[in-house]
Amino acid sequence: MKLIRCHSCGKDIADDGIKYIIEIKSFADYEGYLEDFPGDITEGINEILDAVEEVDPKTLEDEVYQEDVYLLCKTCRDKFSDDPFRTGYIPTEGESAKGTVH
Repeated sequence: MKLIRCHSCGKDIADDGIKYIIEIKSFADYEGYLEDFPGDITEGINEILDAVEEVDPKTLEDEVYQEDVYLLCKTCRDKFSDDPFRTGYIPTEGESAKGTVH
C-alpha cells in the first residue's frame, strides 16, 4: 500500500481513498505595451537579451511561469476552496482578476 499524505495537514490518505488534486499555475502578466517603452524599442530589447544571456534558463522560466500540484484531503480541500491564502478574503471570481492578459 502506497502512503499518500495531504500536502496541507500531513494526514495520511489511503491509496484507495479520496484525494483532491490542486493545480496552481502562476505566470507573469505585463500591464504595459511595448509602444509605451521610453526610448528605442530595439535597443531596449537588445539590452534585455544581453542581460538574460548569462542567466540559467530554468531561473528565467521560473520568473515567468510556474506550475505546482498538491494533493489534499477533503477537509483541507474545502478550506482551500473557501479561502486559498487564508487571508479572510473571498476569492475573486471571473476573468476580471486576470486584468489584461496578453
